[in-house]
Amino acid sequence: MFVALLKNGETCSLLDDWTIEQLHVLRATQAFFCPVCLKRVQLKIGTKRMPHFAHETKCTIETERETFAHLQGKQQLYEWLTNEKIEVEIEKYLRHIQQRPDIFVRHMQHMYAIEYQCSVIPFSLFAKRTNAYKNAHIVPIWLLHTSHVKRRSLFFQLSSFSWLFFNDQEVIPFYCDERREVSFLHHLIPLSSTLAYGEWATFPLHAISFSSFFQTPQRQHDVLFHAWQMKKKQWRLSPLYYRTNRTFCRIVYHAHMTPSLFPHEAGIPLRHAYWFETPPFIWQTYMLLEMMRIPLHVTFSFHQLYERMRYFIRQNLIHIRRLPLVTKSHYSYALMDYLHALVSLRFLKKVGKSSFQRIRSWSLPRNAEEAIVGDEQLLRRIVSKKEDFFTKRE
Repeated sequence: MFVALLKNGETCSLLDDWTIEQLHVLRATQAFFCPVCLKRVQLKIGTKRMPHFAHETKCTIETERETFAHLQGKQQLYEWLTNEKIEVEIEKYLRHIQQRPDIFVRHMQHMYAIEYQCSVIPFSLFAKRTNAYKNAHIVPIWLLHTSHVKRRSLFFQLSSFSWLFFNDQEVIPFYCDERREVSFLHHLIPLSSTLAYGEWATFPLHAISFSSFFQTPQRQHDVLFHAWQMKKKQWRLSPLYYRTNRTFCRIVYHAHMTPSLFPHEAGIPLRHAYWFETPPFIWQTYMLLEMMRIPLHVTFSFHQLYERMRYFIRQNLIHIRRLPLVTKSHYSYALMDYLHALVSLRFLKKVGKSSFQRIRSWSLPRNAEEAIVGDEQLLRRIVSKKEDFFTKRE
């Protein structure tokens, strides 16, 4: 940490303009104490790491060991905000909620807590900190170190921990202290629990404003549909998906289907699909099975299908992603996206605000070649009507 108390109660910040010589004198003449637990801390002045304070014993609030990247990134973000003429404090201890954000910001009559995370922490701790800020009317801004994402061609590999940083702007923000760059992974559509399609936008820290963290970058590329077709082909042809999803196989076999020949209308890219860890071809097949049980032209409600989805979730057949920073949507939004997509594909007809009728049967391919051709045709229809699939529906 960069801030400690002196014996007389004054605050000492290592981000002030100290020379190394002055710090050595300071260390020889002063005692330092943690502003939170008031226990002794040591002033570390090394050649490999930045000068910082370190506890002699464990602090009363939960903290992880600070890496060089964390210390350096925290300093860079603090100096950037200071240069932006924004009211900012480093490591301010918020006693009423017992939290000490990396950077505390007051701006435009709002309070913000910036947390730059380089190491993995438990979900419980992430949620605890996030909820404490929200309950105190402080907006949490979590930034993740870029080492926590791996790019694989058109796709990104993300752990469940990385997904925790997905926020209401539908973005995961990253920061790289080595390059002094902020990156936004946006327009994410997952393909599995760890793989997602997305777009990556990177900016030098000095070139962006604080408001950038509250905006969603514009879509820059239009390769989603090529990427999706490639992945859907893998879903059909790779035995791995069926060896690891035996319950899915059992359910579709019971419905007299071959798992790899699931309906063309399953496995559709949807805006709010980020809520699901379960691959889209699986959860959408389950929903199609439910709709196929309803006779043609018989009205059913969104609520009916939603209750069936909740049943699949309770049975651990569909897995929901934990997204503590998302407050403006819910996994039910993805289900409504799917119903609207099926309306656009003329599988359903909308007959009320949240009521639908099935107007035809699903398209079941008879072999792999027919499946791939039919998927291509369906995706072309999605391309021609992509606004039906990704337009915001408030």
